[in-house]
Amino acid sequence: MNEMKSKIKSLIKDGEYQESANYLLSQELEFQYAKSFLTFAMAFIGGIVTLKTALAIDTPLDEGFSFAIGAAVISAILSFDAQHSIIKDLQLGRTASKLRMYYRRTASPLILGLGIGFAVKYFNLTGG
Repeated sequence: MNEMKSKIKSLIKDGEYQESANYLLSQELEFQYAKSFLTFAMAFIGGIVTLKTALAIDTPLDEGFSFAIGAAVISAILSFDAQHSIIKDLQLGRTASKLRMYYRRTASPLILGLGIGFAVKYFNLTGG
């Protein structure tokens, strides 16, 4: 039981700040990664709205389209949050916990992938 508690504490505990060039470069790359997914999410939103308008403006929206838009919006928000979190860590002079770093790297791409899946199903792009 104590081993499990120490493992959980190691996942959520922030590390000490590193001033090495390698650490600062890794933070810059992580920031750019989040920025890329923010851009992808915004472009995806614009693309599917344009595609929906071009294909059938008269048909009502169903939940698949709404889920695709919603997932892309959530992905964009998570990407922006990741960028803000990186800046905050640098300002406070701390290294993010393993759990926070994992969240930054995976949440936005996962949700954006879900949105793309909903869009593919909505527009029936799989040929089925």
